[in-house]
Parts: sequence; C-alpha cells; structure tokens
Amino acid sequence: MIAVWTKRAVNSLQIIEAYLLREFGETKRAEFMQEAENTAKRLEQFPGMGKEEPLLAHRAKKYHSYLIPPTRLSKIIYYIEMEQIVIADVWDTRREPKKVTRGL
Repeated sequence: MIAVWTKRAVNSLQIIEAYLLREFGETKRAEFMQEAENTAKRLEQFPGMGKEEPLLAHRAKKYHSYLIPPTRLSKIIYYIEMEQIVIADVWDTRREPKKVTRGL
C-alpha cells in the first residue's frame, strides 16, 4: 500500500512543525518530521497497526489512529481506501477532542 496525505493532514503537520521550530528549535522539528515520515512508512507496510479511532467511530469511513513516537503527543488519523492509506489529519493529542474532529 501507499500513503497519501490529504491537504488537511499536510496543513496540520505544517502547523505542528512551525510550533516545534519556534518553541524547541531545528533539532526537535527535524526529529518529529522524521518520525512522522517513518510512521507513515510503517503504516504502508502494516496498515492494521493503528487502532480504530473512538472519536470518529460514528463516521461512515473507518478511521484509525497511530501515535507518532517518541513523544506520542501527535497522532496520525487515517483510513484505508482501495490500495491506499489516506492520512486524513495529524492531531495534537493535547487539544480539545471536539475541535480536532471537526471537518473530517
């Protein structure tokens, strides 16, 4: 399978990236981006490794989530469609759950 990032997911990732750069510097930003990329690659190999996302269980699509190591403060939200892992969003797990589920 191949991972495809939606515009929403790319935008969320860029917001997190800018925050990390501003607050923690280039090293932490680069580490996070590498881990996000590695996580997407692992999902391509093992699409079932993420758990079903309970906040989106009522949706027609079956969304899964997987925490990005090592901090586990962000998670990739994805669904499987045909032969693709569609990365729908990247959530900061410290945010209000109702706010992050809007728009999906």
